[in-house]
Amino acid sequence: AMIENSTIVNMIGKNIVKRAVEKGYVHPEAILDIEGVPHAQIVKL
Repeated sequence: AMIENSTIVNMIGKNIVKRAVEKGYVHPEAILDIEGVPHAQIVKL
């Protein structure tokens, strides 16, 4: 998958952020809510 091959991922929107949590890529506490829109990032070091 594209996420697995990326070093930085920015996700904006309910559907993609929800899916990332379901897949275990993002911890629910790491989600930011900006004006009602969920945002999440993945950074691999």
